Amino acid sequence: MYETRLTTKVHRWPMASLHKASDITDVEFKRAGYTTLMESLTHEQVTHKFKTLVRVVSAFPCQGSVLHSLLSGNYSLQLTLEDPTARIHADVYKDDVVRFFGGFLTADALTRKMNRLLGVPEPEEGDEGAPLARNPPWIWCCLKSYYVDKYDPWGSRRYRVFGTEIRD
Repeated sequence: MYETRLTTKVHRWPMASLHKASDITDVEFKRAGYTTLMESLTHEQVTHKFKTLVRVVSAFPCQGSVLHSLLSGNYSLQLTLEDPTARIHADVYKDDVVRFFGGFLTADALTRKMNRLLGVPEPEEGDEGAPLARNPPWIWCCLKSYYVDKYDPWGSRRYRVFGTEIRD
């Protein structure tokens, strides 16, 4: 394991965890090197792109009917992402929302994909009233860092998901 975690290697594995990535996402930049969220937060430039291994711990909105309206409008989906080093908010905008969910889907299909992403188990027959324990999977995700105020780039830094798709 030592050789796969050397910080001098471009395609290294994370130092802080041994998490196995699930296969529920596809990323555009498969050959890009791994970056932790903390490495991004402390990056010398405000704007940069990277691939990371994270869990989606919350999403807004997360209901299928509202998500369905995102696919046709100018709205965004906000995800809270975490890894062993940090937690950030990242937005999925416009065309990236369609790509993120794999096209224009029904409200039920969107709900199933969002539940998989958030680690919500499928309810079984007879367990409708029982609380469900969440366990979000570790996923590969492409992010870009950008700023919204050119006079305060560090204070107005935001993150955006791109080049990532939830598989069926």
